Amino acid sequence: MPLKSYTFETNLNAYLLKTNFIILLIFTGIIFGFLSCNSVKYVGENEFLLVKNKVIVNDKKNSSDEINDYIVQRPNQLVLGVALPLHFYNLGNKNFETDYDQWKLDSPGWYNFTSGVFSEKQARGVRNFKYKMHQWILKNGEPPVILDTKKASQTVKNLTQHYYNEGYFNVKADFEEHHLKNRKASIDYIVDKDRPNHLDSITTNIQSAVLDSIYEIHKSKSFIKEGNQFRLSLFVNEQNRLTNLFRNSGIYRFYKNAITFEVDTSATDYKSDVVLLIDDNTGSVPFKVQKIQKVNIYTDYSFSKSGDNSIKDSISYKGFSFFAQEKLKYNPKYLLNSISIEPNDIYKDETRELTRKNLRGLQNFRTVDIKYEELDNDMLEASIYLSPLKKYSIGINTELTHSNIRQLGISGKLSFLDRNIFRGAELLKFSIQGSFLDSKDAADNSGKLLNAWEIGGDISLELPRFVFPVKFEKLIPKSMAPKTIFTLGTSLQKNIGLDKQIFTGIVDYTWESSKTINHSFQLLNVQFIKNLNVESYFKIYKSEFNEIQQIANTYFNDTLTTDNAIGFIDTKIDANFEESNPEEYRSARDIRNRYNIITEDVLVPLMAYTFTYNNSENYKDTDFSFFRSRVGASGNLTTLLAKNRDVNNKKTLFGIPIAQYVRVDLEYKKFWNVSKETVLVYRSFLGVAVPYGNSNTIPFSRSYFIGGPNDLRAWKIYDLGPGSTKTGLEYNVGNLKFINSLEYRFNVINSINGALFVDAGNIWDISNGSITASEGKFKGINSIKDIAIGSGFGLRYDLSFILLRLDLGFKTYEPYLSEREKWFKNYNFAHAVFNFGISYPF
Repeated sequence: MPLKSYTFETNLNAYLLKTNFIILLIFTGIIFGFLSCNSVKYVGENEFLLVKNKVIVNDKKNSSDEINDYIVQRPNQLVLGVALPLHFYNLGNKNFETDYDQWKLDSPGWYNFTSGVFSEKQARGVRNFKYKMHQWILKNGEPPVILDTKKASQTVKNLTQHYYNEGYFNVKADFEEHHLKNRKASIDYIVDKDRPNHLDSITTNIQSAVLDSIYEIHKSKSFIKEGNQFRLSLFVNEQNRLTNLFRNSGIYRFYKNAITFEVDTSATDYKSDVVLLIDDNTGSVPFKVQKIQKVNIYTDYSFSKSGDNSIKDSISYKGFSFFAQEKLKYNPKYLLNSISIEPNDIYKDETRELTRKNLRGLQNFRTVDIKYEELDNDMLEASIYLSPLKKYSIGINTELTHSNIRQLGISGKLSFLDRNIFRGAELLKFSIQGSFLDSKDAADNSGKLLNAWEIGGDISLELPRFVFPVKFEKLIPKSMAPKTIFTLGTSLQKNIGLDKQIFTGIVDYTWESSKTINHSFQLLNVQFIKNLNVESYFKIYKSEFNEIQQIANTYFNDTLTTDNAIGFIDTKIDANFEESNPEEYRSARDIRNRYNIITEDVLVPLMAYTFTYNNSENYKDTDFSFFRSRVGASGNLTTLLAKNRDVNNKKTLFGIPIAQYVRVDLEYKKFWNVSKETVLVYRSFLGVAVPYGNSNTIPFSRSYFIGGPNDLRAWKIYDLGPGSTKTGLEYNVGNLKFINSLEYRFNVINSINGALFVDAGNIWDISNGSITASEGKFKGINSIKDIAIGSGFGLRYDLSFILLRLDLGFKTYEPYLSEREKWFKNYNFAHAVFNFGISYPF
């Protein structure tokens, strides 16, 4: 028997080796096929394909992205060192129509044969198909970059101007062409910077006494300081700083061009004197601090109805004037929570923009327009024009979903929105959603495609203010856009796990302390989870049933079913069995304990705080940092108030055990814009959940898992861990998780992007529970060796409105294997994991 096993394993390894070798040959063939294409196919006789640029500054090569930005003409895009877009373009035929007509003349026999086999209409169809295919290739490829000396001369001008702006007033630049073999060429841009100029004396000539006094108070924050190297960017920053300073200090009339600088660039000692000049008026009207006398708010403004007689309703509240062209539908008290412009305050750009941002954030208005008018007494009148959205709206959304657990899903959502329901710009949302899924858990319906479903509904009320007995205006002012969100929801599942029914209630307070920092405090996040299909436990967790079936057959000669397996453990696995078979006893009792944990209905009364930092400018930004921390505690107050206990001496509410634990999640992401078409992304996540008091374990739905398309991509979801164990269970979870990912993203051709990635992480148990083996428990620094590593590559297709993703993950380091087999044992296509996803993994 051992010989047969050895032979089988050898044959299997040989088969896998052969398969990987064939796949490798295919990939190699594709690459060589591209490389064998004539790269100068569409390069004219007297033209040269530009293959390389080099910038030499003071006899040293400079390849920084900043310098490359000034190069007008660049070689064809490289993908992993190969000009794939160019080679793809060369597969197309620019002269297809001419070549086809010539083929008809040169090969009349073949043409007549084709026309004889196919009809004339079919022959034209084949011809049109080939023509469109070549056009598609040419459109999605990249044409050859032909060396252009005019563009090289423009690059020289750009480099000269760049270094001049950096203070190198005596800079000299030129370029040299180098003609290579096979109609290819490179260009060297040669720059001699000389020495940079530094700022010497800095004086001011501010004609307005008001502006001068403001400047003196804040001059320590100036970007321009004596002894610094001259840089034009510093002067631009200083101009912007002073403009913002004056316009946020009440100088409504101030404009950027009132600021000029005089810099002596002719000095031979490489030192430049600077004079700051600021005018004292605009159009003969002097600059002065102006205050706001009146604030008008038009709550239902329509340009088509505007006019002296268009106002039909108005009210004055705390110095603000509210107007409506119909009936006034907004409560002034609550609408003012989003308005930072106030009577008797000085004019500020900041309050204008903050008011516009907060009013748009109410999701009640189509447009928000803020205008100022100067009055005869030099005071200002602010007018805020609000054009409301429709009070009611209905939305219908459908989408396809996919994951390792739910192979295919079709979901739909019907939502209803009521704006300004209590006249305070509130949002009442009601939605019903449903999904049909292809679930691996549907043991009785595995032959059907969409064998599972989920339906749910929720209702939420969002108020643009804090609703709480204690007021927080001093700690969290209205400028931070405080909101209160009440949510109630429920969902029902069929053929998904144990068919849970979930009831949720949330009270959430959110606010923004700055442009980059958001806060969320969930005073209450209560979730009641009820398992509806407990009797299917062993149909879903088949590995556990097989294990207990083996014990029953071996020691009791019993044949079990999924319905009587628990009864068998309770009646047969007793103290007598433990004495003779301690290992099997422990395995059986672990199965019973896991059954209790997973099938237990649970109440999770959570209180949580979330801090988020994100300095991304917009959704297209590819150079930013993101950090989020979340701290949650469940069951503390509820267990204090609860009096009843169950048979396990656990406190209950309405007969349901109360989950008590604390959980901390930390996530950090960093994006680096390496070049125009490439981005490097790093993601790190650390999560810890510790049960205590009323709980010995974390509820299954709140535990950590690892694997899947957005996680450790070389393993399927739930397949790995905890630690270095190889349990064979369908669902592996833990209460400690650590994962790091590094991904290099690049453009391949047109809307097709590629990625290379490395993921490393695992989950562990830190609860000291008896059902987890020693290899699955966290043991401090020694557990680093349990971190699994996966690597791979992926393709992404950007449809502008959605991004489709396919990642292929390879098992690089498997902590559960023997020491000699951990690295690259299963690094092959046979054990690779295909991950299909929507959008980026992080």
